[in-house]
Amino acid sequence: MRWTARARRLAATAGAFTLVVLFLALWSGWPGAVVIGGIDLVIVAALSAAVGMSVPNERRRRRRYMRQAELRIKAVGPMVIGVTGSYGKTTTKLFLRQLLDSTDTPCFATPESFNTTLGVCRAINEGLRPEHRFAIVEMGAYRKGEIAEICSFTHPTMGIVTAVGVMHLERFRARARIAEAKSELLAALPESGVAVLPSDIAERERLTAPLRARPVWVGQPADRWWAEQLSVSPAGSHLRLRGSAGEDLQLSVPVHGEPIVADLLCAWAIAVELGISSATLAERAAGLVGAPHRLQVSQAGGITIIDDAYNSNPDGAAAALRLLASLPGHRRVLVTPGFIELGPLQEQSMRELGRQAAAVCTHVILVGKRQSASVAAGLREGGYPSSQLTVAADLEEAQRWLPQVAGAGSVVLFENDLPDSFLEPG
Repeated sequence: MRWTARARRLAATAGAFTLVVLFLALWSGWPGAVVIGGIDLVIVAALSAAVGMSVPNERRRRRRYMRQAELRIKAVGPMVIGVTGSYGKTTTKLFLRQLLDSTDTPCFATPESFNTTLGVCRAINEGLRPEHRFAIVEMGAYRKGEIAEICSFTHPTMGIVTAVGVMHLERFRARARIAEAKSELLAALPESGVAVLPSDIAERERLTAPLRARPVWVGQPADRWWAEQLSVSPAGSHLRLRGSAGEDLQLSVPVHGEPIVADLLCAWAIAVELGISSATLAERAAGLVGAPHRLQVSQAGGITIIDDAYNSNPDGAAAALRLLASLPGHRRVLVTPGFIELGPLQEQSMRELGRQAAAVCTHVILVGKRQSASVAAGLREGGYPSSQLTVAADLEEAQRWLPQVAGAGSVVLFENDLPDSFLEPG
């Protein structure tokens, strides 16, 4: 078992509290120390025994839920499509659902970010209906074997791997191991199946080593599908979509940024493999709705807001900054706490974010003095003026600063929003 950073913090806090209690007990005399120490040991032993005794029951419940989901899929009989990746999987899943869903071919997709084993079980058991012809299953990898476990009861015949990045590097220790975790989806696909992947994906050879299904590559000229002439505005993106079979379409979609276009290519490729015409897909793409808080562009009080709060990876942040630079505005403001869970690449990635921001932003608001210190260092390395940098204690304070640095005609990027467990104490 590997302890997470949060578990280590909780254990350290509990240990410190116990030492304080023992110190007070000792200060009051040895009898008090012995009594309190004994009580503490009994509590710890009881909790440990309770956890140990509950493990077999939890495993049985887990297997029961998986079996229920498997039987539900078997009874309905949809085409199951798995989607995984270090980032982009939720957006790709939503795009694919919108491209496939129709009166004649209703499509089910796991909701929100339900991508763990039990989350997928619950989504299928509660949401899959007899009329669904397609079932799109988002698959997360929080440990080795989890995607294989999800595939063991969903039995996908088509799959998408959107990216292999450095998110959760703290858990997996190496990007190669992340690729191996994602490859579990590809290993589960039958020889008659289809796997869609960006051709520039990291760790390509390791990722595709277990692949038996037919690969469909997207993203670069001569791939099955690629995009050219991408331009963005507050209203969305316009691009030229090219295909290796001679397809050449002009698309306008109400979503923004290069990563979003990459996700669209993956979803488009699957939809074409399932027999949907390019004309129909172009019509449906014109009404696409992206995932909340992922390069989501809106207007408020004359300010263009890029909400990328649910992205926490260096590649996505770099793309978000490029979007910030491309949208019209006389001021460009970044609000961010930086990244988490990048292991040995944490410091380097944070500094690079600062250097990239220095080339784009007229003002930067960092959230959390200690958390964002490396971003501030990168800003200094990029020659960024200290007068254009503000450090806020939390997001609420950052938002109070905004009116002073951004007015009508400005563009503001909110990049990443840390979970509560990572917030700094006041």
